[in-house]
Amino acid sequence: IIRPPHLYRKITMPRTSMKLLCLTTAALVGQVACSIVADIQEGRVGKKKLEIVLAQYNEDLGWSDKFAPVRTVYCKGQSCPSHSTRLPNVGREGHTFLWHLVHHYDDLADWTVFSQGEEPSEGYFGKGRGGGHLLNGVTFEDYLEPHGDSKFLMSSKVHLPTLAHSLRSTFKVSPDDDDEFLGTSDPSHTCPAGGMDAWGPYKAQLWLSDFLSQKCGVETAAISEALRVFWEDTLDMPLPPGNVVHFSQGARFAVSRERLHQRPRSFYESLLSMLESEDDGCFSYIYEWAWYYIAGKPVEAPCQLDGQEATGDLEELESAERALSRWTDNQQGGVSGGISGGGTAKTPEIEFVGKAPKLKIYPNGGKAANSSWMMLTFGKIQEVDEDGKAVSARSINSLASEKDITWSQVDMTIGGAAAQVVTMTLPVEFKQSCKGDLAQPDSSSVTVEIVLFSEYATITYGSETFEVSPGQLKFNIESESWPFCATTDSLKFTLDIKMPSGS
Repeated sequence: IIRPPHLYRKITMPRTSMKLLCLTTAALVGQVACSIVADIQEGRVGKKKLEIVLAQYNEDLGWSDKFAPVRTVYCKGQSCPSHSTRLPNVGREGHTFLWHLVHHYDDLADWTVFSQGEEPSEGYFGKGRGGGHLLNGVTFEDYLEPHGDSKFLMSSKVHLPTLAHSLRSTFKVSPDDDDEFLGTSDPSHTCPAGGMDAWGPYKAQLWLSDFLSQKCGVETAAISEALRVFWEDTLDMPLPPGNVVHFSQGARFAVSRERLHQRPRSFYESLLSMLESEDDGCFSYIYEWAWYYIAGKPVEAPCQLDGQEATGDLEELESAERALSRWTDNQQGGVSGGISGGGTAKTPEIEFVGKAPKLKIYPNGGKAANSSWMMLTFGKIQEVDEDGKAVSARSINSLASEKDITWSQVDMTIGGAAAQVVTMTLPVEFKQSCKGDLAQPDSSSVTVEIVLFSEYATITYGSETFEVSPGQLKFNIESESWPFCATTDSLKFTLDIKMPSGS
């Protein structure tokens, strides 16, 4: 769900890749994995001892067939396998896991593994781009053997007051990451063991504030307080030390029956009820952070914090707090606030107005959905000299008069988010020389690309990374081979923005 930027990398010596085959004798991990798989397939381990609960939508579950004797599948997609239990498509995997806990509270297995239906693989690269949420060096089989009262392999941590995230260095965020440069996690360690297995720096996730604000129906500035209330009232626990929550991205974990029974059935029923009316709402995302505290009632946090992190004095967190404060201020007014909308996000719409280069943008779903709109009018393209004066032989004073402007509109996926892309292309021919005399035509072209996002995303453009949310607009202006009259001249592009009062 959350994809932080790349972390720094450190170099280590290459390691030998170990495949988990039953013929493996040199690697203890391989022996353990083959042993448990063989015990499952030969009936020595049944559902009373071990149960694997999979939350499926439409994923291919072939990878889990070897665990079929202890597998329980809950399906919310269109084509559900015959052996699955169909559930309504609400609440994401959190609804599935809680449904199982509520309806099987009295007959839980000794050890239950909870996982999404996607095939486990290393890292996570963004929505629709792959990665099955495993740490480098960890396999799905590592979750099958009981380890204390639970097995949580923490890949991320979030500072609740700022929503800044820190990512474990052994968690891939790009398919191009090389295992040799990531380090390896020991599957017996819930938290980083040190060396190449360490926490990366905290990074501000400013888009997440807007995302939760819309999903949860609270003001951006009130999110921190809302999370505190959820923790203390709903989970009935104090906030973790330093207000830092460690969690496993992708919601994969294993828990003993004894620990799950630390909470009464009514507790799980209450959490389940919060999801039964949500298809993709607020609590679906918060639960992913909180499973360590939902699945039982631990008496201490899973990972230790250093001194500055525990007190909130860490410079990274202070920087994230300042960035969040600026973001919140910007969201409360001005153009950004005006085109971002509020409440539940709807698909933005674009309307072409007349024959002139004008676009009317409805960030919250069109005329019928909301009166908020923004008009973009493309005016002039002028070459100006170093004194700011227009060069008449190289200027277009009204794009509305140009006959060769072409428009295109397509739906695209950018940075994992749906977006509408409008492109205006204008071929240009200048029939005068720089001095105003008739001359051979000089040609160029101007392209304006407007991107209107319908979903949240983290976008990388060149060396810059920025966050976008539904209804936000970005545009690029490009000119090819513009025949400047002087090397000190520049191009001036006029764009008028108009919004109604109160928008």
